[in-house]
Amino acid sequence: MSQPPSVDRSGPPSLAEQALANLVNQFARPLDFLRELAQNSIDAGSPRIEVAVAWDPPPPGSPEGVLRIHVDDFGEGMDEDIIDNQLTRLFSSTKEDDLTKIGKFGIGFTSIFAILPEAVLLRTGRHGEYWELLFHADRSFDKVRIDEPIQGTRLTLFKRLPADRLRPFVQEVRFVLDYWCEHSDTPITFDDRTTEARSDAPVGADPFAAFDQESAPGSERVNRPLSLDAALQHLHVEDGLEAAIGYSDPPRFGFYNGGLTLLNTQNTDVLGSYREQLGHLSFKVKHDGLEHTLTRDNVLHDQNWERAMQGVLRARSGLRRKLVERAVAAVDAGEALGPWHARLAAECRTPDSRAFIEALAMSPVFRDLDGRPVTLEAMRKQEGRVGGVLVADRSGALTEALASLGLLLLEDHPDTRALILATEEPPLFEFLRGRREIKRADEVFVLPALIEEGELDPLERRLLHRTEELLRSAVGVRVHLPMTQRVLQWAPSRNSVVNRLSVRIGDFGGMDLGRTDVLALNGPTDGRVFIRPEPTWFRLPAFLLWRTLLINRYHPLFRAQLLASAEDLDVAAYGLASALLHCEGLEGDGAHHRMLGTLADDLGSRS
Repeated sequence: MSQPPSVDRSGPPSLAEQALANLVNQFARPLDFLRELAQNSIDAGSPRIEVAVAWDPPPPGSPEGVLRIHVDDFGEGMDEDIIDNQLTRLFSSTKEDDLTKIGKFGIGFTSIFAILPEAVLLRTGRHGEYWELLFHADRSFDKVRIDEPIQGTRLTLFKRLPADRLRPFVQEVRFVLDYWCEHSDTPITFDDRTTEARSDAPVGADPFAAFDQESAPGSERVNRPLSLDAALQHLHVEDGLEAAIGYSDPPRFGFYNGGLTLLNTQNTDVLGSYREQLGHLSFKVKHDGLEHTLTRDNVLHDQNWERAMQGVLRARSGLRRKLVERAVAAVDAGEALGPWHARLAAECRTPDSRAFIEALAMSPVFRDLDGRPVTLEAMRKQEGRVGGVLVADRSGALTEALASLGLLLLEDHPDTRALILATEEPPLFEFLRGRREIKRADEVFVLPALIEEGELDPLERRLLHRTEELLRSAVGVRVHLPMTQRVLQWAPSRNSVVNRLSVRIGDFGGMDLGRTDVLALNGPTDGRVFIRPEPTWFRLPAFLLWRTLLINRYHPLFRAQLLASAEDLDVAAYGLASALLHCEGLEGDGAHHRMLGTLADDLGSRS
């Protein structure tokens, strides 16, 4: 019997024994040793790897059966020199300078003892010699030369297990294989023979004397082509590199060498300087130059890693093209746009997104309330006219009226708003302008109930007409609109203003205007759509410039001036006109002086 140095149990653990114990338990999950065995088989040039689990039920009177885990490869195998100097001797490896080998430290085999097997049977052959090794629970081993030819290496682990732990254990075996070997370049199969509840040995016989070397016909393939579980993905292949990239929640990042998993994590720290560019995406990248760190909790950030990450960036370009195409298709099909707008917004927020945003500008990725496609460029043009972006969550009389005025209203959704903000071009001087403004149409505009002139009583009609005359005289030269962020001025001919300015009366009852003391609203010439009080963000376009004032019929000031008009119409009209100028911010530039001049002229002509 041969023994490695670690089996000396006569005193406190030796340094060699402590080191071996650390190697045995080097992985977070005991069954992760399956990755190391697959890695060794790939290094040995095996054209395939077969993994199977079988079960010997408990004999009468025993609470435990025996689970057998078979790992068979058909590679180069081992001769006695390799067995003595590499398999059973720590820290000896011929792989150190060979970049075609995944493992570099010759220590993976020791991890098979992490599941505390009762025994491990290994059969192998090379160069015409064939060997059988039986490792015991204390990690001592027997080595015997055999005559039976063996191709590659056949390994069987025996572990006592209660019947109620069998199914979870087998499921964990399958999970670990899938996690570590999901994209292996070498075919790997898994066969669960425990469901047959059969034994290859008679009841009462030594369960460790039996092991099955043949693959059952029910094997399933473990490895599969590189892909993601994602809403949208793109596969990029170039010389020596393969990358799958897509959108999934939460993002995950996978790194593979030979298709075996080096790292699969949600931790963006593994992205290094690429975090802001790629942290919102999921990707898997295969490159034979990738290596994990000695602690196995990250991938070594060397030139091979840098090349792999550049390949992922190139894959992202293809994914972005697919994303834009998918968003346009969703617009045309009437699908919900939120998911695609959220992903487009994430792409537009990356530090290298300006070229992407400009390429996106002519693609119809938005939709208006009537279902028509809208481009980012069209949205920008209207923003230049009105100072912001208008959205609405439903159609109605207000949105129909705004559409008749030529205003573009986008479908409202939180993710659509995110995309609108993400595509904003940063201002040259941030302090001169805040972020892009987005408002619902009903936050800016309102459709009050208009009262036609025939429905007015004589006092209302007289006061309204006289007030209109005074206002025309006050604003006939130049109009300021300080209610907007940018003061707009224009100087049309006096007649054009006089002819188009009007004052009307409306019923604001039951309307939520944001203030209860609203005296008047302003709007376009047709007098249908009016601006809510103090829309400080909104820059009126030419066709909505202040032309019509709608007076609140039930406002206390109007009611007071109406009563006063019975005694003195001019004084009441002057008071009402002054109040309207004040609420519209049009008191400057001698407005009151011009109204007083008009009154003086009218009084003079009467006398």
